[in-house]
Amino acid sequence: MVNTYHSERKENKCINNASRPSGQCESAKTTRRSIMKLAGAAGVAGLLTSQTAAASVDSDSEGFDPIEATVSDVYSAIHLEKATAREITETYLNRIEAYDDVLNTVITLNDSALDRAEELDAEFKEAGPVGPLHGVPIVVKDNYDTGDLPTTAASLALEDSQPEEDSYYVRKLREAGAIVLAKVNTHEFALGGTSVSSLGGQTRNPYDVDRIPGGSSGGTGASVAANLAVFGTASDTGGSTRSPATFNNLVGLRPTVGLVSIDGIVPITGTWDTPGVNTRTVRETALALDITAGYDPNNPITSRGVGKIPTEDSHHKEDSYLDCLNKDGLQNARIGIYRDFFGTEFDELDEVEIDEETEERAAEVTEILEESIEEMEALGATIIDPISVGPLERVVDLFTSSLGTVEHKIDLNNYLESLGDDAPINSIEELVESGLYSCDIADIIEGLNELDSDDFDEDFRQIEGARSQLRNLVLETMAEEELDAILYPTNIQPAAKIDEENIGTRRGLSATADLPAISVPAGFTEDELPVGLEMITRQFDEPKLLKYAYAFEKGTDNRSPPEGFGPLDSESETPEPSEEIDVPIAAEDDC
Repeated sequence: MVNTYHSERKENKCINNASRPSGQCESAKTTRRSIMKLAGAAGVAGLLTSQTAAASVDSDSEGFDPIEATVSDVYSAIHLEKATAREITETYLNRIEAYDDVLNTVITLNDSALDRAEELDAEFKEAGPVGPLHGVPIVVKDNYDTGDLPTTAASLALEDSQPEEDSYYVRKLREAGAIVLAKVNTHEFALGGTSVSSLGGQTRNPYDVDRIPGGSSGGTGASVAANLAVFGTASDTGGSTRSPATFNNLVGLRPTVGLVSIDGIVPITGTWDTPGVNTRTVRETALALDITAGYDPNNPITSRGVGKIPTEDSHHKEDSYLDCLNKDGLQNARIGIYRDFFGTEFDELDEVEIDEETEERAAEVTEILEESIEEMEALGATIIDPISVGPLERVVDLFTSSLGTVEHKIDLNNYLESLGDDAPINSIEELVESGLYSCDIADIIEGLNELDSDDFDEDFRQIEGARSQLRNLVLETMAEEELDAILYPTNIQPAAKIDEENIGTRRGLSATADLPAISVPAGFTEDELPVGLEMITRQFDEPKLLKYAYAFEKGTDNRSPPEGFGPLDSESETPEPSEEIDVPIAAEDDC
C-alpha cells in the first residue's frame, strides 16, 4: 500500500458529498424518536441489530480493540490489515446498540455509515488512505450542519430540518476520512450545561449515570468517554467543550475565536462561538485542529487567524500543531496558579448559595489539583503560586454572558432564516409560537424574542467593553509575572446529579476574555468522579497549551474509561439509572 493521502476523488456519492443539492438522494438517517416508535422500550437496539446483522453484538472486532482506541490505533489496524474500516465501524455501532439506551446520546443514527466505510476500504485498496482520519468513526454534536442528516439543535422545533450541505468543520473532517456514526444530543440550542433537550431527552454521565455529562456538548462527551466513537465534535460559547471534558475525563480545547470557522453551526453569538472536539488524548485534539484551522471566506472572523497557524510557510517553529507535542514540553514553562478560582469565594461573591456539600467537594477538587501542580513542577514547570488577576470582586463584575443578548437574537434568526421555506421554523418568533422546546430553555428563548434588534450597538459595546477589560487584566498579569499560562480548576466540583444545580464553573474566564483555554484530566474524587484542570494563555497561543497539556498527560496518565462500558463480552454489569427523567415541553407544560 502507498501510505500517502491521495487527492484525486471519485465521483461523489450521497454519503460523503457535502455539497449535494437538497433532495438529491434520501436522507441517511434514523432518528431517536423514530427508533422509539419502532422499538418501544428496547430503544435503539432493535433497529441497530437489523443494520449491523453482519457483525456479532457479543464481542468487539477481533482485529481491533475500541476501548480507548486512538486515531493512530485505527490507522494501524487498517494499515496492518487487522481490520477494515467497515469492521471498525461495525464495532462502534455495536457499542452504541449495547450502551446508548443507558447513556441516551444519539439523536440521529447514520444509516449510511457502513456504506461510507466500504467506500473508504475500496479507496484504500486502490490508492491508500484518503487523509489522516481514514476510517475513523466519530460522532457530531447536533448543532453542526450535515448535508445527509438532519440538524436539530436537539429541538423538537427543528426535528425535520435538513441542511443542504455540511458545516465547514464537518466537511473538513469527512474530507480527512472520518466516518460520521451519529448526530448526538446537546443541551437544546446549546443553551445550558446539563445536556437536556426536547428532542434528545437527558444524556447521562457514564461515570455515574445519575449525574449530568456537562454541556452543552454532553452527548459528545458521554459517547466519547464510553468509547462509542473515537472522538466527537463539540462547540464552545461559554464553556461547552470544556464542561463535558472535565466531567467525562476528556480533553477539551477552546480555540481562539477566529482560528476555526463556525460556518454551518447553529449559532449563539458569532463573536463568542468557537468549534472543537472532545477527545481522549491531547494528540487527537491537536490533529483535529491541524485539519480544521484556517481561513474560511464564509466566516470572515477567521481572517484573524491568518499567519498565526503553524504551517510550513508560517513564522512558527513548528509545521503543525502535532509538531508542538513534546513529553518534555513543561520544562521551563512558567505556570501561574490562580488561587482566587479555587474554592467557593468566587461563587459567594457572585451571590450563589453554597452549601456544606459544595464546600467539601471544592476542597476535594483543590486537593486533587494540588497534586497536579506538584506533578507539573516535577515535570519541569516553574510554578508561580499564587498569582492575582486584579481584585476578585472586579473579575466577578466583568463576567458576562452571550446568552440572551441582541447579538444572540440576530445570529440565531439569521441561521433559522437561512434554512429556507421548507424548514419547520424560520425565526425565533416562530419557535416561540410552536412551543416545541424544553421548559429548561424557555426563559432564554422567550426573552430573546422580546429583545429589540435596534439595541444591538449599545448592547454589543457594553459586552465587548467588559470582555476587553477582563482580557487586559489577564494579559497584564501574564506580562508582569512572565507567565506562559495560568492554571485553575475547570469546575470546583465534579458533575452534579441530574436533579441538582450545577455550580462552580470557571470556564467563563476564557470565553469572556476571548482567550484560548484547554481542560485536561487531573484525577478522580474518592467516589471515582473525574476532575479537570484548565490552562489559559494568550490569543493564538494554542501551540503552548497543547504542548503543556500533552506533557502533563504523558507524565500523569489520568485518563481511564468508565466502569460498566467496557468490551461487549465483558462480564461487568452496565449501570442502570435510578429513575427516568421527564423533560417538560413548553407547548405541553406550564413552564
